Amino acid sequence: MTGFVVFYAGGLVSWTSRRQNCVSLSTMEAEYVALGETCQEVLWMRRLLADLGENVDEATVVYEDNQGCLSFVTSERTSKRSKHIETKQCFVRDLCERRLVQLRYCPTETMKADILTKPLGAVKHRELAELLGLGGV
Repeated sequence: MTGFVVFYAGGLVSWTSRRQNCVSLSTMEAEYVALGETCQEVLWMRRLLADLGENVDEATVVYEDNQGCLSFVTSERTSKRSKHIETKQCFVRDLCERRLVQLRYCPTETMKADILTKPLGAVKHRELAELLGLGGV
């Protein structure tokens, strides 16, 4: 599953939850596919904001809760297990190097997008809904 939420000026402006159209061989790879899709949405949002006259000079912060995925993007080398996704890796790495996107770690417990991709208990669901600004859910 790919799920992401995009906030601007403190408000939720974009979100998605969908099945990935490829088979991932590891959790890290599935997270990386989702990260790539998230970055595509971020690029579109940056272009929209620029067209509306907003300043988009600073990198957009993208949170990721999988440390393996984060180290994969920043690593200079690939392993036997990850060489098949190297081409996709270049996209996110390029965005980071061009300072369009800045990746930051977010603990799974506070990852807002998990409400879109994981089965949650009532308490956790309410907690994440509050973080999204959906207080009455």
